[in-house]
Amino acid sequence: MRLTRRDLLTSAALAALPGLGAPPRLRGKEVLPSPDFTALHDAPWRLGVRPHRRGGFRLGLDPANPGGKLVFHNYGHGGAGITLSWGCASMLCDLFLAELRARRLPVDATPVAVLGTGVIGLTVATELRRRWPTLPVHVYAKSLDVRDTTSFVAGGQFEPSGIWREYDSEALRPTLAAVLRRSRDRVVELQRSGQRTSFGVAERKNYTLDHPNRAFEQFVPPDVVPPPRRGRLPFEKLRVLGREYSTWLLNPTVLLPKLARDLREAGVRFTAQTFSSHDELAALPEPVVINCTGYGAKQLMADEQLVGQRGHLVLLKKTHEKQFYFFSGGCSNFATSYVFCRQDDIVLGGTVQSGRDSAEPVSGDEVLFERILANNRALFEGRPGACER
Repeated sequence: MRLTRRDLLTSAALAALPGLGAPPRLRGKEVLPSPDFTALHDAPWRLGVRPHRRGGFRLGLDPANPGGKLVFHNYGHGGAGITLSWGCASMLCDLFLAELRARRLPVDATPVAVLGTGVIGLTVATELRRRWPTLPVHVYAKSLDVRDTTSFVAGGQFEPSGIWREYDSEALRPTLAAVLRRSRDRVVELQRSGQRTSFGVAERKNYTLDHPNRAFEQFVPPDVVPPPRRGRLPFEKLRVLGREYSTWLLNPTVLLPKLARDLREAGVRFTAQTFSSHDELAALPEPVVINCTGYGAKQLMADEQLVGQRGHLVLLKKTHEKQFYFFSGGCSNFATSYVFCRQDDIVLGGTVQSGRDSAEPVSGDEVLFERILANNRALFEGRPGACER
């Protein structure tokens, strides 16, 4: 096992402190099984395009009111859509209530069109119906198969991945923190309910190498994700100093079908339709429109702040019942890499191609899939400095 100079210095410093001795193992004597990097899933390669928005996600009322409609927007969450979805949906419901009351419209009887069947659209529709069970809600999307959405091609860790960089100021951090707290509240509610399995929600320990993780430590309030524990990582070969965070898995391959199924059973209509202009929004019969089209909003709203971030994932089969952890935060040279153990598979990731907006395979993708495998294999073999960017 090759340790970085930083690993060696940190270990020596801790051992030299009076009364400390060797740093404790994070799970005592328990050793967690590494992934089997040869156990590829039947269809192991995945591609998706994150809808990253410079300046942060858009959540609010459109002042243009196309066609005299009330149009709300909820898009641009980048790689944090799964994390922020419940909190943004809750805030959207508050905005919806305030605007309808201000216009003296019946809150529980004014028809609403929700655009999008990704996690943002489905959680908005779900929360609207949860607050107002008789509210007429009609979901529109290019495809009604949730497997065709970007959200379905996601790992599912609760972390504001990527989007936190857009809130890197004292003035903006409270906005992100407020959404995270609301998301946490709903996730905890689902976790404590008897339905957590059907929603794909599970508690997870997330392990990282012992270097700062700004997303968690500076942008997620400590009452949402507590400060990490530090100690030696609980893996057979990766035994360097690391950190352990307590967070959640929100598995989109379980969550999205569940939300769509529940909405249909509750009488919510679904219609396949593509939107590319304000005129098409104005032609909808519903007086209220909630735009959750993700990267599609770039064309629909002519929003040049939206930037596609293409990402590659590799799926492995689970080979051990104790593969129930996350490992993220990258390698010791900060090359991006992560491992998410889900209920039925293991997701490996590690690419962000900014400005690329096609999820179709192209020449060179196979090299990147193989690099993701190689980097994560190097980590778990105890070579955290051997990853390639």
